[in-house]
Amino acid sequence: MSDDFTIESNANTVLAAWSTYPKKVQQAALRGLTRGLILAEQAVRTGAQLRFTGSRAGLLSRLTSYCATTPRGGLYGVIGFRRTRGFPYELAQEFGAKAKGGGAMAIPVSREAKLLGQRGGSARDFPGTLFRPKGTNVLAQSGRHRWANQYGKGNSEFMVHYVLVKSISPRLHFRDSVAGAVPTIADQILTEVARAR
Repeated sequence: MSDDFTIESNANTVLAAWSTYPKKVQQAALRGLTRGLILAEQAVRTGAQLRFTGSRAGLLSRLTSYCATTPRGGLYGVIGFRRTRGFPYELAQEFGAKAKGGGAMAIPVSREAKLLGQRGGSARDFPGTLFRPKGTNVLAQSGRHRWANQYGKGNSEFMVHYVLVKSISPRLHFRDSVAGAVPTIADQILTEVARAR
């Protein structure tokens, strides 16, 4: 097959005729899809109304993308979140969630509670006794605890592990952000394919 061909102005056309293109064009399209998905990840992070703490356990740090060729000569790309064993927290952030009548949802805030959540545990599985300090919406563990935050270090009579909430409003906007990034992904594919001609 000749290396001289015309690319249509639509990335879907490029992908539909995938198996007919030379190897270097296929590799270029793969590079473009990879770059486009990385830009889509950035669009999700920017579009989310969530605070990104930088924690390896955090929701946005689990955002990932992957693309590859298939054994039958196809190309695919995926964007989403690495799995955890517990409740899919990203669904609550995307669609919102509401506690059952008279109940509350326990959101892990301490390192220990977040690690437990990653292993599929909840506040009920927390090692040690948790209590709700009077007048608060938190679950804490009693005893002397050292703490540190942006204001300095100190001691406390209890350590907060969970915050209790009645509802979570939709604030991830994953679907909207990815849909908005589709033209960027297409542009990246077409740019790389055009360079490979």
